[in-house]
Amino acid sequence: MNDLAVLFRHRQLIAALTARDLKARYRGSILGFFWSLANPLLLLAVYTLVFTRFFPNSIEAYPLFLFAGILPWTFFSASILESTTSISANAGLIKKVMFPAEALPLVVVLSHLVHFALAIPILLAAIVAFAALGKFTISATILLAPLLMLLQTIFIAGVALIVSSASVLFRDLRDIIANLMQLGFFVTPIIYQISTVPSRPLRALLRLNPMTPFVVSYQKIFFERALPNLSDSVLMLVYAAASLLLGFFVFDRLRDTLAEAI
Repeated sequence: MNDLAVLFRHRQLIAALTARDLKARYRGSILGFFWSLANPLLLLAVYTLVFTRFFPNSIEAYPLFLFAGILPWTFFSASILESTTSISANAGLIKKVMFPAEALPLVVVLSHLVHFALAIPILLAAIVAFAALGKFTISATILLAPLLMLLQTIFIAGVALIVSSASVLFRDLRDIIANLMQLGFFVTPIIYQISTVPSRPLRALLRLNPMTPFVVSYQKIFFERALPNLSDSVLMLVYAAASLLLGFFVFDRLRDTLAEAI
């Protein structure tokens, strides 16, 4: 609770750093924010082509299913990967006595949350387009998106606190995480439905993936027009709370070594 109180006291600083990060990211860029969509849109195009033309599947309106899974995964993977350098890249700020070091990975997460939030209207526009063609129906379940985004942001913030502090001491952690993210994309039900996995033990293993309930829940509200499963809802709450508590615990344990290790 003390860590949260510190962050609340510095909320204006965190907001200012987040705004600075967003401005710096797109300064001098012609397309600006749309560059952040380049990777998910490219993945969407490639996997849509592969799984609708080369290896057809039984999922109707597959691009919507795929996009609903790619966006939260991109939010997660980009935030965690970038948070590995959030502290070492701001060594000057870390060495200031009164500066809350935990704000740096949280600024990264909030920055990518803005990207995620700005991408949602594109998904909604695609849903409207499919509905206009008579291939889809719009449901009020999409109104649950802000709640899912809040839970996922808390979960990602906890993981970001862990990897940002640990990567200062273990320089190879960024490369390890980059490789794990590539593997994680395929062991998360983004391009396939978990119910289509033939092996029951493998389905159970996929369920242990912390990102699975988040991705599946987004697909539920946007694509299946249904409420998230109770089990997935409970898992999201547990993962979010456990991640944040563990994140603050690890960060506090490593805090005193950060300035020296940079």
